Parts: sequence; structure tokens; C-alpha cells
Amino acid sequence: MQVLVCVGGNKQISGARLGVNVARRLQAAGKDVSLFAVKGAVKAAGPVVLKEYAASATVKTLAASLIKAKADVVVSIMNLRACEAALQANIPFIYVEYDGFKEDKPVKTKKALLKKAKKVLVLCDGDKPLSKRTYTGLSVLRVTTPAMGVEHGSWGRPKAFKKQNNIVAMGPLTKESGFDKLLACWTKLAPLHPSWHLTIVGDGALKSTLNRTIAKNHLQDRVEIVSAAEGVEPFLAQADIFAYAAQNPARADVLLDAMASKLPSIAFDSPAVRTWVEDTSNGVLVEDEASFVHSLDALMVDWGYRVGLAVAAGKHNERYSFDELIRLVWENF
Repeated sequence: MQVLVCVGGNKQISGARLGVNVARRLQAAGKDVSLFAVKGAVKAAGPVVLKEYAASATVKTLAASLIKAKADVVVSIMNLRACEAALQANIPFIYVEYDGFKEDKPVKTKKALLKKAKKVLVLCDGDKPLSKRTYTGLSVLRVTTPAMGVEHGSWGRPKAFKKQNNIVAMGPLTKESGFDKLLACWTKLAPLHPSWHLTIVGDGALKSTLNRTIAKNHLQDRVEIVSAAEGVEPFLAQADIFAYAAQNPARADVLLDAMASKLPSIAFDSPAVRTWVEDTSNGVLVEDEASFVHSLDALMVDWGYRVGLAVAAGKHNERYSFDELIRLVWENF
């Protein structure tokens, strides 16, 4: 059975993280799986075959591609065009999205389309009821947002880790990710901690601006920006601290992954972050740059404090099990 996992998303929420891991898990379970995504949307597919298409491709073109790929089932991750194409190609499809997900270009026929889906899975956090406006009239399965923790022993040390101790931050290189604030904090802390190094993992238009900031503050030996194209797993597996500098993010899934990977994490407080972080219990929440500097300094100094946070954070790997999502995707198919 040929399974195509089709990745979508919007300007705030990428489906790449979720789609890649769904594809990997299905492949590990013995399914014949390929990833299907707009060119450039997926940076690292790992062992899964990646098939790309132009952003301007029509539903008719996508349907022809699904037929050519001999797809038996489509698993669509926030990609309604893929659902339309599957329907046109007469291929059964499963749709997965985050609660309240909104397309950049609203699809007026969304409910009618999803009534044709074999399954609709909605990822949500906590016990908050699903959006009635979005899901009334649809038969949906509620799924707790899954964590994608990484085992420490399964990955080698990244080349970017040039010091004994390493802080890692991840996300698109955009203003919203807060890396400018993170560098401002690191400028104050780097001289005090010569054995520590900061690595920013991501891609985007802000890279040249961030590199100018690094050069201006003479931090070239203390900070490195690396592409996410080769995968983020080694960084999560081998880092000592995870820094999440986004303020008021739409989602904070990368933070959930870091915590599930048993990383002590520091993050600016926001509703999305507060879903998973209990301050000083399994991570650290801060209100502003001054408290970020103070708290990150404390984390670097106190190894025992880091270990305690890491152990508590690692419980997210079971609490937000990815296996449950895979079970619901494939159950009774």
C-alpha cells in the first residue's frame, strides 16, 4: 500500500514537523511511504522519499501527481488542496490539523470536503473544548498534541557544538522567533561563560541581519547559525539547554519536543508556552529580557538544577505520546 503524506500549513504554523514524523513512523511500521510537499517546505525528510511540487500547482495537477505516484491513501497534514486532489483522484484521505487552524486563503467548501474524509483528526492542547464554529457538523477525533522527543544516545554530536556546553534555539529566522532578543541576552552572558556556545538552528530571511548582530558584538566564536535542512534531532539530543525566545507564539511545538527530549528549557511566558511549562518545575518561564538573562545564567551555573528540570520535562514524551496519533491515523484503515 502506497501512502502519501501531504504537508501543508499556514504562515504561522508549518506542517513539516508533524508531516515528517508521521511519515517516518508509518515507514517504521512497514508502510510504503512518501512525503508530498510544496518545494522548500520540508527541509529534512530523513529516510522518507520526498516528492515536491510547485506552489502554483492546481488541484487537477496534484490529482494527476497522486495518480502517477500510485497512491492508495493520502494523509493530509493541514493541506486542503491535497484533500481536494485526493477526492478528485478517487483516493481515500485522512486529514489532520491543529484545533482552530485557518488557511492563508480560506476554503469555503472545507466542511463539505472534510465530510468526505475517511478520518478527521484534530490536535489540541489541554482540556479546552474544540471550536464549535469550525467543527460542528463534522465527525472528528480529538488527539492530544504529540511530542517528538529524541533519545540522547541515538545521535552524534553536531559539528556546530564547539564548546563543552551548548545552548540550542530553533525556529524560522523571522522576527517572530525572537532571535534578536536571544542574541541581545547572549551578548551579556557570553563573556561570563567561556565554556558555553549558542547554536541557532533555522532558515529564513533574517539570517543576514542576525549574522551582522553577531559580528558587531564579536560573537563569531560563541554563536553559530546552522540550517535545519539536515534535521534538528542531533541538536535536541546533544544540547545542554534549550532557549525559546519567541513571545506570544501561535504554537510552541518545538519547545514541547525539546522538553520531551529531556532538555532543561527557558522560554518567554505566553499562553502557548504555559500549556507545557510549569515554571521552575519542568522548565523556566520569564517575563522580559532582564529575567531571561538572569534565569539563563542560573541554568548555566547550576548543573543539578538543569538535571532536575530535564527529568521532569522528559515525562512529556509519555504524556504527549506520538504513538497515539499514529494509532488513530492507521486504525481500521
